[in-house]
This record gives sequence, C-alpha cells and structure tokens, in this order.
Amino acid sequence: MRAFLYLPATLLLTSVVAAGAGCASPSDATGTGGTGNSAGTTGDAGTTGSAGTSGTTGTAGSAPTCGPQTAPGPSGGANFPFPQHKLSPNCGYPSSCNDADVMMSWNTYKSKMIVNNGGGLRVQRPENGNDTVSEGIAYGMLMAVYMADKTTFDGLWAYAKAHRDGKGLMNWHLDANGGTVGSGAATDADEDMAFALIQADKQWGGYSSDASTLVGAILASEVSGSNVLLPDDSGNMNSDVSPSYFAPAYYKVFATYNARWTMVADRSYTILNSCANATTGLVADWCTQSGGVSSRSNPPRYYYDAARTPFRIAQDACWNNDSRATAYLAKVAAFFNGLGPTGIRDGYNLDGTSPGSNAGIMVFEGPAGTAMMPSKATYASFLLQNYTRVAVTSKSGTASAYNYYNGSWGVMTLMMMTGNMTPF
Repeated sequence: MRAFLYLPATLLLTSVVAAGAGCASPSDATGTGGTGNSAGTTGDAGTTGSAGTSGTTGTAGSAPTCGPQTAPGPSGGANFPFPQHKLSPNCGYPSSCNDADVMMSWNTYKSKMIVNNGGGLRVQRPENGNDTVSEGIAYGMLMAVYMADKTTFDGLWAYAKAHRDGKGLMNWHLDANGGTVGSGAATDADEDMAFALIQADKQWGGYSSDASTLVGAILASEVSGSNVLLPDDSGNMNSDVSPSYFAPAYYKVFATYNARWTMVADRSYTILNSCANATTGLVADWCTQSGGVSSRSNPPRYYYDAARTPFRIAQDACWNNDSRATAYLAKVAAFFNGLGPTGIRDGYNLDGTSPGSNAGIMVFEGPAGTAMMPSKATYASFLLQNYTRVAVTSKSGTASAYNYYNGSWGVMTLMMMTGNMTPF
C-alpha cells in the first residue's frame, strides 16, 4: 500500500549536539551545549554544538551514560512531558545517549515534513510530489504524543478524520491538495494511529472515544475471522500479509477493548516465525498466511517494508518481555552483528545474501539497532555505534538518504533507544 522513493546514502560525518535533559552524548563533556559527538564509527570529532531547542545548558563533566533517569512529572498540560527516559529492565540501551538527540531529530523532521494543509496538519513526502500517506500521519501522531506536542498531534488527527473511507479508516494515499489518490485503508497506519490515541488519552485526556472507535474499526475490517491481521480493509487480500505490520505489543493494549486481540497477537507470532528464515530471522516484505512466498514479493527480499519488523517485535520484548519476541530477535541481532554497524545495506535475500547497494539508510539501521536491545550487554558496542550513526543523520536532515520514510524511522528508533517510547 505504500509507494516510496529511496535515495543513495551519504552519511554526514559531523553533527551538532545539543545539551538537554536526560543523559549525555558520547562527547558532551564541557560548556554550553557541549562539543559535537563522533560521527558514526569514524571517530572524527564533530563541530562545536549549540543549545538544543528545548535543551538546557550542558554541565561540565556530565557522565556519558544513558540513564536511568527520573522522569518529569505533569507539566504544561501533559501528564508525561518529554523526556520520560523510562528504561525497561527487559532491554539494554546505548551506553551513551542524549534525549536532546531526539528533540533535535523531531524538530528537524517537523520543519521538513509537517505542513498545514487547511483543516489540519499533514506529513508530506517531498520526494513524491509532497503527497501524503496515512502511514506518515500515524508516524507523526506517535512522535507527537511522546514529544508532548499536542498542537501537532491534534492537527494530524484532524487531517486523518477528514479523509476517512466508509469504514471509518483513513484513505491511505492523498495528493498534495488532499485529493484521494489511493482509497481504502492501510492497516499499519491504522494500528499506529490507534495506539497513539490511547497514549494521547493518558497524556492529555479526551481521546478515549476516538481510540475505542478506531480499535473497533480495525478489528471489524482489517482482521480476518481467523485472527489474521490483514494489510488493508478491502477484503481482497486474505492470502497475503506483511510481517512488518505485526505489532503484538499494541495488541496487548488493544485487548483491554476486546480480548480477541490477544489471539491476533498469537497468530501474528505464528505467521512471523513461519515467514522468517530459520537462521537470520529475516522476513520478506510480503508472505502468505501459511508462511509461503507471496507473489507480491518477487523475489522475496528483506526490503523497505520488512526492515521495520525488528522494531515492532522489539517493542514487545522491551515492554512485555515476551519470550517469542526475544527468541525471534536473537536471530536477527546475530545476523546484523555479523555485518557490523557500518555493514548494513538496504536489502537482503532472506538467507542474508545479496545485500543492497546503499548504506546509511535509517529504516534499515535503526530497527536493526533495536533488535540488539533485548540481548542487553551482548551487543553493547554495536548498539552504541548504531545509535550514534542514526542520531547523526536524523538530527541533521541533510544526508542524501534523508527523506520522509527514513526521517520517520530515524526519530522513532532514537525514541526507542533512549527510553522515550514506552507505554505511559
């Protein structure tokens, strides 16, 4: 359901580090704003940093550690203001990180991707004629609720509601003027929106009815009678699924509305393991419900859709300590660790052969980093290097590979890796 344009990567070798709340970045040691952190794994010193948008003056000699921190209490109308920096005991985190990395990445993303379109805000895709997909609206809502940015959240949700189909779900593809290009819903967007609404009700209150209605609409129109999460609400794709849509951590929250969601989570793990390579854990963008090769993936590749899968499963590992999640991610983590942080490319056969040609692609690097988190200290070096690489590209927004899709996953993986994306 998602069309995209990818660009060759050029990893930016310097970054500006802002001093802010939370933990210190690898080379944030002195003065206002600190000094720039190292670029990826090159060790080249960054340029002198400036204070972040919401950051505070750096403290000389602050410890280069990633927490744990004391989360702030209610402030400015938000019950969970940024940064919460809540580290799960089920996962490991980069040994050095900075909540200001998240704030700078979010501000970069907002300035480039979120625009006013009359009647609401939307996330545009500059590389695709400034069009909008429901997936982007959902990503924006997730980011906004964790950044405690109510204005942006409400604007995006208003846009989604203004472009719904007859089943109460947002049409998946709009042009730059709000015209419907692709009708019908995309399930991954809908479930992200629903979870964001549940979090928004805890964050600010007032969203419980919208959340309940959307969770019910997804169950009615995008889940089969045998509890399979379908990719859309058309009813015409009952044989194909996208493993990257499976979000079992969400379904355990959705189960508070309808217990059937527990069975959807169980079925998702069954299909995921059937679709995954037994050694690498890699899945194709599309597979059949029985784990076979889908005609939509020809050849079956771990590509731009499938690359999101480790992130969604890592949420269940970190939030719920689900043994199925940790077992699956152990394979994925071992595979990517064998490549090293600088060796990740944009696409693989499921056995790990035939890598793509582009490096520095955040949707591949970021989720691969989150796959390491349940293993805690085992992949600590990889996780730190991976975090730093993503932070450099995500904060700057100037690398040639920075586009709507990669920008979205840069912010969200930084949120996950700093403990700023957990259920409230």
